[in-house]
Parts: sequence; structure tokens; C-alpha cells
Amino acid sequence: MRAVIALLRANALAAASYRLQTLLSLLSLTWLVVPLFFIAGALQPFMAPSIKGQGGQYFAFVLTGMITYQAVGAAVGAVPSAIRNGIGSGALEAMLGTPSSLPLLLAGMTAYDFVWSLVRATSLLLTGALLGAPFVWGRAPLGLLIVLLTVAAHLPFGLLAAAFVLAFRTTTPLPNAVLTASILFGGVYYPTRVLPAWLPSVAEWLPMTYGLRALRQAVLERAPLHLVLPDMAILLLFAVGLLAGSGLAFAWSLRYARRAGTLSQY
Repeated sequence: MRAVIALLRANALAAASYRLQTLLSLLSLTWLVVPLFFIAGALQPFMAPSIKGQGGQYFAFVLTGMITYQAVGAAVGAVPSAIRNGIGSGALEAMLGTPSSLPLLLAGMTAYDFVWSLVRATSLLLTGALLGAPFVWGRAPLGLLIVLLTVAAHLPFGLLAAAFVLAFRTTTPLPNAVLTASILFGGVYYPTRVLPAWLPSVAEWLPMTYGLRALRQAVLERAPLHLVLPDMAILLLFAVGLLAGSGLAFAWSLRYARRAGTLSQY
């Protein structure tokens, strides 16, 4: 655990040297939410029938989608980015020579990305609450659990992209494809029920669809636990099933890179 904390601290100190960039990044979220509030208000009469059962308020609907997307972006992009930077700097090979286990090293290398994603998501949440988004704060623990399951369901895509970095020095279009599909078909900005007749079947293959539906029902509709459990169970199946395959791919790629002696060659 000390390795995780040490790597998190090192990345945090590096990021802290860019104070202005960090501040502007947070302020940009506020500048984004304010116009979104007015746009969502104008679209409310048209969207209300489509989002019935998922909060009813379009501003809160979109905001929960944006918050979840922040977390999913870290899940998909943090691991391949950390591996790519570690290879480029030569730090990865050195860290793999330490007594720390590989899961702890990966956790430490990506911890800052997840913490920063949490800070940005919290900023979105608080700004939205100040503007009147009707979050049910008593359901925050359940909402956090749903977001964590959604992140876990997307983490295998990040591991698979990292495996390609180790073996072929490219992430392939996989991370961008997953994020784009989640935006277009996962219900981030509009409910999946408004998609053309054949596209909802595509949405059923995306973890984001189940995560957002469960989250909105929990924190916007005050839905009881038994109503969101089916979606949470599907997220867990995504996480367990995909993690097994992506973990094997990552382990194979690491062994290949070690045999080829390319861990420090970008």
C-alpha cells in the first residue's frame, strides 16, 4: 500500500507544479455547467417525456451522465497512459524490478488520474446542486457504489489498451471507440429510448447504459435497491468477465515485452 501512496504523491507533486493549468481545468467545468443549465432548461419541455423514470429534469439527467463519463474516461485511459509514460521515461522497467506486486504498481501509477477524476466529478456535482439539480443526497452511498461498478466494468478496456502498448507501442482506437460509443449510445446526453429502433440493441452491450440507468434511478428517482440491483448485477458481470480476459492479455503482453527486451524502448 505504501507503494500506491508514494506513486500517488509523486504524480500529485508533478501536477501541482502546474497550478494555473489545474485551476483553469476546474473553472472550465463551471463555465461548462452554467450554459448547460440554461440549454437544458430550454429543452426541458421536449425531453421530459423521454426521461420519465430517470429523474424528469433534463439538467440533472445530463449532469449525472457527465459525472459518470468523467470516471469512465479515467478507467479507460489511465492504465494505457501510465504504461506509455512509464516506457517512455524508463520508469516502468525500474518499477517492475521492485518488490511491489504488479497490481499495486498499476494502482499507484493510475491513482492520481482517478483522484483527479473524482475532484472534477465533485466539482460538477456541487455546481449542479447549486443550480438546482434535485439530487437525493441520502442515496449518495448507493450512487457511489454504482459509479464504482461502472468504472470496474470499463477498467478491462483500459487494461486491454495497455496490453497493446506493451506489445505493439500503440493503444489502438479501442479507448476512443469505447468512449465514443458510450456517448452516442450509452445514454450520457439523451436516453437510449430515443435512439432509432435498431440502436437500443447496441446500447445493451455497453456497461455505460446500465450504470447510468441505475445511477439516475437511485439518486434522482429515489428508487429502492431491488429496482437497481439487476443493472448493478450486469455491471458486475461485465467487470468480472471482461477483467479475466483483459488481465490475461496484459500478462501475456508483459511477458512478451520482457522476453523481447523492449520494456524501456518506446
